[in-house]
Amino acid sequence: MQIEQLDLETRSKIYNYTKKILRKYQKGITTGKLTADKFVENIISDGYINDILDKNLLSENDFKQSYTSYINKLIHIQKENLSKSKKRNVNSTPEKPSISQKIKLKNLLESSGYTLSIPIEYLNSCDVDCIIKYITTQSIDLGNERIYNYVHKSNLN
Repeated sequence: MQIEQLDLETRSKIYNYTKKILRKYQKGITTGKLTADKFVENIISDGYINDILDKNLLSENDFKQSYTSYINKLIHIQKENLSKSKKRNVNSTPEKPSISQKIKLKNLLESSGYTLSIPIEYLNSCDVDCIIKYITTQSIDLGNERIYNYVHKSNLN
């Protein structure tokens, strides 16, 4: 089984756990001393991931390979963010969503019965696009699982 085939809630839990560990070993990752293969082996040998995934799934080579490529993608995203933050001026901020994006998101949220768990002001343009995609298609691209925590089905319907 591939990581892409897991349900969004499980992928979100894996993302949150993996991201937490990636932050912990950020220096080793940026220097290249810690590779994705070693990282996967360390996480799988750790007991916590067994609470999220079945041991049989963790021992499958297909899953290990897909998890390794997933971690490589997260490492790449993290390195990009670090390089952007180093190059960024003090006054520059991430691209804010346009007014049309905000209106489209608000209308979509109202019509679909979803609510945001964070204020729209804290979202950047890419986040808004990913949320719109999630609401319309019920899928999230790999590496953007944080979006799953930003949107919830409202109980008022």
